[in-house]
Amino acid sequence: MLLQLSISNLALIDAMSIDFAPGMNVMTGETGAGKSIVVDAVNLVLGERAARDLIASGKQKARVEAVFDIEGNEKVREMLGALSLEGDEDTVSISRELTGAGKNICRINGTIVPLQTLRQISAQLLDIHGQHEHQLLLDSKNHMGYLDEFAAEEMQPLLARCAEAYAAWRTCAQKLSRLRKSVAEREQRIDMLRFQLEELRGAHLVAGEEDELERQKIFYRNAGKIMAAFDEACALLDTGSGRESSAVELLREGVRALAPVSSLDQRYEAAYARLDSLCYEVEDAVGELSALREEMDYDEREAERVESRLDLLHRLNRKYGATTHEMIRYRDKIAAELGELEDSDEAMERLEKAYRQSGKALQEISAQLTRARQEAAKRFEASIEAQLRELGMKNARLSMAFAPLAAGERVSDRFSAQGVDRIEMMFCANLGQPMKPLARVASGGELSRIMLALKNLLAQKPGIPRSMVFDEIDTGISGRMAQVVAEKMSQIGDHHQVICVTHLPQIAAMADEQFLVSKSDEGGVTHTTVTHLDRQRRAGEIARMVGGASCESESSVRHAMTMLDEAEARKRALREAYRA
Repeated sequence: MLLQLSISNLALIDAMSIDFAPGMNVMTGETGAGKSIVVDAVNLVLGERAARDLIASGKQKARVEAVFDIEGNEKVREMLGALSLEGDEDTVSISRELTGAGKNICRINGTIVPLQTLRQISAQLLDIHGQHEHQLLLDSKNHMGYLDEFAAEEMQPLLARCAEAYAAWRTCAQKLSRLRKSVAEREQRIDMLRFQLEELRGAHLVAGEEDELERQKIFYRNAGKIMAAFDEACALLDTGSGRESSAVELLREGVRALAPVSSLDQRYEAAYARLDSLCYEVEDAVGELSALREEMDYDEREAERVESRLDLLHRLNRKYGATTHEMIRYRDKIAAELGELEDSDEAMERLEKAYRQSGKALQEISAQLTRARQEAAKRFEASIEAQLRELGMKNARLSMAFAPLAAGERVSDRFSAQGVDRIEMMFCANLGQPMKPLARVASGGELSRIMLALKNLLAQKPGIPRSMVFDEIDTGISGRMAQVVAEKMSQIGDHHQVICVTHLPQIAAMADEQFLVSKSDEGGVTHTTVTHLDRQRRAGEIARMVGGASCESESSVRHAMTMLDEAEARKRALREAYRA
């Protein structure tokens, strides 16, 4: 239930807070007073598109906040819990802020959330019915949805299974379609893949081999220089080279020269030890250099092989990948694709079998769904006709027509996630007339009453939001019919909170609470305000709705008071009849 709606800087509203009550709440006021702004605010809470021009002139941002009582609404509690958005135990706050820069800031219980999350939560709390929503009845594509919503407990499990079966069938169909491409195209692809695979396999690629080849290339291209450098270094360092003044020999002579005095002072001993150690290190280094030199062997054939191998890898790099790792991955990928294409005949048989099986499964669940809808349609038709009788259409008949397959049409042509049914509402308002498509024969007033009957019927089903907003659905009706619609909305208010924007005094009189939307000019600026009316002021507003310019007359106000008294009596009678 909507407890409070707070609005700031939205169109003509500077700042206001409206406290709604259980039962039937109505909002009235002269045309252009700003009733639509309140509806816009509700739409913002529902996550509808937000236009920048809704922000009040001269302001940088607008804000709407709605506080709901969620006691007993376990579905919303579960959703909030799953999103870690729990707030006060029995209430939830939903707010939306619009900025001049076009940003939307949505919050639930003070936490910023995506717009989609706001929509998911608010959809479980509010249901809005606009003055043009009955136009949806003119499109037969919407008719099956009303039936499915009416019988939701039976339909939802079947619809879930049907959607799953449709997804499986569609996946098979798509795979089969891809596989059924022209033979020429497939053969061309096979030829190309075979050529690429032979080229890559013939290269006998080894992951990372290019690094070792690059090292070898550097050696072979600089072999003479490298071997000469090693030869000269060994000759300068090593005594075995025949040089009397080699670095090793000179170091040894230095060690021998220091030996007699090394024990005379710790500093001399340290210098002697360091020089002696250095002698051994140089000898080790000479050994390593000699070993490396012995390993060096210039092989012209090997040098050519390295250059040739690198040339091959560079050519393949340009075609299949920058490194051997990438080329190997590509080789394995095309090998798998080639295997699939070469095995396409068997794959085609497997897919065709899976396609037939998935189609059969989808047809079976669709048939179950059709039977369930046909059974539910009988109850739906009877319930709607009962509602219409209460709305003054005592001879009205409505039926759900299931369209048969057309000549040459196959069941699979109708496959969808919702089954194979095409359903259209057929309607007749008067005795002795044939049933015809609703869109062709129903007047605007009849459409409004049929939609109200639908809303009342569906409101009694589990899972429907507890607060229902009606935006001037009384357009086009008056007199006795206005009273009938008022009583129907009052009945809805007995089990759901109703918030109704209306211009009819009969509906206003049947309300439990009434709010006046008015417009005033202050300092050259127009402002809209919403005021809760007590009984006396309700009488004055209803008198205005009845009599227009003569609304201030004493007789008009007395008449309005009588309307309120009669409405209270009528509400008591309706509630007693409902409980009975």
